[in-house]
Amino acid sequence: MDEKLPMKSDQPTEEERTWRDVAERWKEVGKQVKDLGDRLGSAFKEGWATDEVSEEETRKVVDRLRELGEKMDRAVDSMREEAKQPETKAVARETWDATRGASTELLDELRETLSEGLREVNKRVDDLVQKRKSKEKEAE
Repeated sequence: MDEKLPMKSDQPTEEERTWRDVAERWKEVGKQVKDLGDRLGSAFKEGWATDEVSEEETRKVVDRLRELGEKMDRAVDSMREEAKQPETKAVARETWDATRGASTELLDELRETLSEGLREVNKRVDDLVQKRKSKEKEAE
């Protein structure tokens, strides 16, 4: 039974269509994010330029920003302390090991799949070369 070599067709495969669709969706997301940023930036500039702000309002904003900064510092300090805990270090190590193991398994599987594919391509090329040689001998 003659097997045909896979030929690139003009029609995209389901996988190509899927990846092309994903790429298009992300391009659209990027465009929408840019448009939203432009709109919000314009509104911010317009709003900032038009209103006069009193010293009292400015002081309140500065005080609130200082409070938020202090709260952020406390949150970061809490995270640093948690990161020093042996239990957290153990969980981080387990997470790292799981990630490394999964990556290794994926690469091994990918390597094996590629090797099988290349062996099949080589076999098909060899078969085609043999058929061509046979046809050339018959033609002589």
